[in-house]
Amino acid sequence: MSSYLVIARKWRPSLFEEIVGQGHVTRTLRNAISSGRVAHAYLFSGPRGVGKTTAARILAKGLNCASGPTPVPCNECASCRGIATGSSVDVFEIDGASNNSVDNVRELTESVRYVPTHGKYKVYIIDEVHMLSVAAFNALLKTLEEPPPHAVFIFATTEVHKIPLTILSRCQRFDFKRIPFRELQGHLKKIVEEEGIEYEDKAVFQLAREADGSLRDGQSLLEQVLAYSGKDLKESDVSDALGLMDRSVLYDLLSAVIRKDPGTALNIVEKIYDFGYDLKRGCSELLEHVRDLTVLKSTGAASLLDLPDSEIERLGALAEAVELPRLHMIFSMISRGYEEVVKGASPRFSFEMSLLKAAEFDDLKPVEELVSRIEALRQKIEGTGGANGPRPEAPKGAVAVGTGARFPERPSFPRKSAPEVAPVAPPKASEATAPYPAPPVSEGFSDLIGYIRARNAELAEPFSVATLRLDGDCLDVSAPGRAGGKILSNKGAIEAALEDFYKRPVKLRLGGLGSTEKKKDDPVVADARRILGARVIEDRRRTNV
Repeated sequence: MSSYLVIARKWRPSLFEEIVGQGHVTRTLRNAISSGRVAHAYLFSGPRGVGKTTAARILAKGLNCASGPTPVPCNECASCRGIATGSSVDVFEIDGASNNSVDNVRELTESVRYVPTHGKYKVYIIDEVHMLSVAAFNALLKTLEEPPPHAVFIFATTEVHKIPLTILSRCQRFDFKRIPFRELQGHLKKIVEEEGIEYEDKAVFQLAREADGSLRDGQSLLEQVLAYSGKDLKESDVSDALGLMDRSVLYDLLSAVIRKDPGTALNIVEKIYDFGYDLKRGCSELLEHVRDLTVLKSTGAASLLDLPDSEIERLGALAEAVELPRLHMIFSMISRGYEEVVKGASPRFSFEMSLLKAAEFDDLKPVEELVSRIEALRQKIEGTGGANGPRPEAPKGAVAVGTGARFPERPSFPRKSAPEVAPVAPPKASEATAPYPAPPVSEGFSDLIGYIRARNAELAEPFSVATLRLDGDCLDVSAPGRAGGKILSNKGAIEAALEDFYKRPVKLRLGGLGSTEKKKDDPVVADARRILGARVIEDRRRTNV
């Protein structure tokens, strides 16, 4: 039989210090053993291949080491060697996926009562514990709550959300995190150097990217590539062995989009398609590439990117050729295209269309520049002298509106006579604080408005643009939107003033004069209809309430 050990087993850590990227966990466990504060149950959760089971074994070694309990097991005594080889009679490694029934848990709880054979503790390591059935979890509860002093449970899982809260509350939980890219890349370099393998930095970079935070995955991928290439690790070997797209393709594709060269972009997509590379993954990698370019363009901080120096230089050259707003739009368009690639019936066509949109999109202009252009256009319309310069003479029958635009005078329509109907007088100059324009003064309601102003000047402001009519015990009021809304919001106070003025209860009826024909004759509505060629379908202003 062959005695060859794969890299993942050969380089499995045997001490807490050798575990990569989980310092917050290993420090706590070492201190717990040193101080004698060892819990009866631990829960290790996190992604695959980041050291959960390895940490559980090292903890078991530290507890049962001949010189222990110790945070630094000797790895030489019979107990340490037995745990390393899986032959220890005091440490049980159980697969939760294949031992998930109530009967399996009952066997476990029966064995817990007996003292350890050689070591000081009986340690039960249950991997993928979330696979246990609900009944099995319930059978474990009593033992987990009141275990014998010689028993320690260590649960490991990648899906902690599937574990009942009753179990979680009885464990010390440690969350293992994805191994940072730089640490993972550095550890893979250490392995190939110790193994005497010639390597390219880009090759190790590719392996670390594909591992996606999992050291075990990185070691397994390294093993696969070495089986393909032998003792020489090159970037091309990694791409060929793992079926990866050459990184230079991403730069060429993004460069074509930035240069607004849709033909080149489509040719590159065709090559990717012919190569048989997954377009979903290709689009995802392009999105990540645009993100890296945007980060570099925004911050100039290459330390924020997990890229080799050679790629950062090339990315910097691309950053100089594009503005930041366009990068944001490119990312947005390709991101929407990614959704269509994933869900659509023709991923290639969706990918191509998103690239065409991004390539043909023009640079965005700052808002300030657009505002200045509009202002220049406005001044040109008003006259060469600007807002204060000479204006052209108005044609006969025209009135000046707003900032100088001139419109023909509205025709007047006869109105049916109504009792005591008249525009209301505006406040005096000293009292004119409201933003409403004032029509001519009316004899009919000036005393009423003066009385309301004397009680509360703010209540009288909207009446400066209102039309009033007294109809028995109702005061009909017609006013434009904002003024009508203010009258409506103060309806109670106004009706109290009306009762005091008329010496009898008088109700306020807003919109009483606003027939459909009247709304069409409103100055703002009439101008909008004439300029835009529109017609009134429905008027939803608050004055219609």
